[in-house]
Amino acid sequence: MVEQQPIRPAAVSRSFVLLKCNFFVDVQLWPVLSRINPESWLSNFRTNEIDHAVHLLNGFLYYSSVLVEELFKAAFQRLSCRIGCLQSPYAQAKALWDSFRRNVIVTYVTGENPSETDSGYVFARMARQALGISETQIMNPLRVLETLVADGPRPVVFVDDFVGSGRQCTLTWHREMELAKGTTNSFAKLSAITGGTFYYCPVVCADLGRRVIRDRCPGLQLWPAHFLSDRYSATSSDSLIWPERLRPTALEFLRSASKRAGIPEDQWAGFKDLGLALAFEHCVPDATLPIFYCEHNGWHPLVRRT
Repeated sequence: MVEQQPIRPAAVSRSFVLLKCNFFVDVQLWPVLSRINPESWLSNFRTNEIDHAVHLLNGFLYYSSVLVEELFKAAFQRLSCRIGCLQSPYAQAKALWDSFRRNVIVTYVTGENPSETDSGYVFARMARQALGISETQIMNPLRVLETLVADGPRPVVFVDDFVGSGRQCTLTWHREMELAKGTTNSFAKLSAITGGTFYYCPVVCADLGRRVIRDRCPGLQLWPAHFLSDRYSATSSDSLIWPERLRPTALEFLRSASKRAGIPEDQWAGFKDLGLALAFEHCVPDATLPIFYCEHNGWHPLVRRT
């Protein structure tokens, strides 16, 4: 059997990428064309931009709801490694994991103005539906703090879909919340005092978020299904998206096409200039390049924000 050589970025062509996208639709990793339309998106670009556009499309990562759920379950179940299951005989490992599942509290991170529309709230519900965690163990952050202060340490797992800059996590970790009798507390303070066990299990985490959480949230163990290195950014000097011959002109391509699409100069690289080529079926992160979802000036989006 002849070993097939991997496709190199320099060998990527328009026909290859469109065939790949169609295959993803056929195997239901991507939705039907009414939801995501690669060929229509490529029609936005001028002849001298097509090479860049094709490679940008080739580097695009799309996570269907089915895939997100499986990755979410995998991230949670990997916590078994952290509580000693791998080092224990089967019966003991099973007992450890069962005890963890019975005692764990599941919660979510929130932005500056906490809302039930925050993505983490959706994943807290998924913990009940996909993991079988009891409803009584799924709480909002304030209720978690109240429970830990009243009853003592228990393992806590924050769940989410995506970590970009790490800002929401940092805000949640350090936010002073008002408890009973006018007292306040935060996860950062409680962790430092009690030494409780806190995990953060998003589906995908960008390297910037990893660094920020490591530096600003001591006591919180980050345990995602996937880390995205800086090289997955289209704006990185050594981005995996571009072949060597296209790297010198990649930023100019992105700026020029984004300007034509009506994207403001200070927004074309996405939130915190992360420049990602990434989307989930349920949302498109702010860190994703707007060129993928923009609908101004007659621009055909690859995906639509929901």
